[in-house]
Amino acid sequence: MDLLNYPEALQVVLGAVRSVGTETLGVRDALGRVLAKDLTVSRDYPDLPRSAVDGYAVQADRGPDYTVVMEIPAGRLPPRALRPGEAAAVMTGGVIPGGADCMVMVEDCRRRGDALTTPPALTAGDKINAPGDEARRGDALASAGRRIGAAMFPALFCAGLTQVPVFRRPRVGVLVTGGELREVEDGPAPGQVFNTNRYIIEGVCTGLGIPHEPARSVEDDPREVARAMDDLCSRCDVVITSGGVSAGVYDFMRATLDGGDYELLVAGTRIKPGRPLHVARRGKALIFAMPGYPAALLINALLYLVPALKKACGRIDHRTRWLAARTADPLRGRPGRQYMARVDLRREDGGWVARDPGSQMSSHFLNFAGVNGLARLPLAPPPGATAGSGAFTLPAGAAVDVLHLDLELT
Repeated sequence: MDLLNYPEALQVVLGAVRSVGTETLGVRDALGRVLAKDLTVSRDYPDLPRSAVDGYAVQADRGPDYTVVMEIPAGRLPPRALRPGEAAAVMTGGVIPGGADCMVMVEDCRRRGDALTTPPALTAGDKINAPGDEARRGDALASAGRRIGAAMFPALFCAGLTQVPVFRRPRVGVLVTGGELREVEDGPAPGQVFNTNRYIIEGVCTGLGIPHEPARSVEDDPREVARAMDDLCSRCDVVITSGGVSAGVYDFMRATLDGGDYELLVAGTRIKPGRPLHVARRGKALIFAMPGYPAALLINALLYLVPALKKACGRIDHRTRWLAARTADPLRGRPGRQYMARVDLRREDGGWVARDPGSQMSSHFLNFAGVNGLARLPLAPPPGATAGSGAFTLPAGAAVDVLHLDLELT
């Protein structure tokens, strides 16, 4: 199978994503989920004419002298309609009594006891929210495929909803391979590394609000890898693995996916770092077999896994949000390869500026502690780039597309 360019591989991955169905939740449990159906407004908003200010409800052509006969706080209905020459003190959000057709703000009036004087020129309808001003019954409220975020969530309560149809979230299993891995609590040991990849995967899932099974770790043993994959594929909608997909002697994940039970969809891409990515399907499970280097795994997760998980959750905004930026430092690429450079993104002079953190080596990961984006370098040297030794360098100030890690994991 040929290596795929980034857009080709992404198209294959997203084409393989399947929804895992829908369910109905109580509205209080819906934050962070994705709407499965369009929602409409069930009644007029407001349902009755309401005051937009603290003031007095009057009939506009009866002034400027009125007698205050009632007070109407928010949440209470007027006891009766107003007669000619009468006024009602109405709080913001209070219902306008019959017989009144405008509101006058408190600070624009003079009151002595029950005697009220208003400005001489008043306008019917002024400072009143008429029934249906905000929305009419049957109007669209929110569209299917949108995530219920911090703004939509309270709007559902405002609309009086008690239940919300949402997409189910995929069941995710995680498998980390390699006998060299240690947890941080165990301390360092010569020739071994801390288990970073598990927390890249778990961080991505947590950031997207997708529950996942506790990560499993296995040695580089073909039987253990095969047994673990049999189990995860039988129970999960998405299986994410790290390690074992290159061409080394101990890369048993690649050999497992080449077996007859797996449909191999992607067997490597032209991005760097992260070329060995493999994507496969077995039954209902979509498998993302990631490289072992943490930098390569994180880049593949951002480019392919994040949009796939968003789509599996039903989101219509699952595509990567590439932003326009300019480089603050030179960045190096190679023709025919899609280099993804880690960068520190900052807002300067109204635009994004991408700074080189100092190392782009696949085997280096620590500088990701100061990184918040990826820059997508072009496949061929653009005008202004310098070329030499089979590579090219974008100069400082060059235009480049970037993704922002924090924006993608929402």
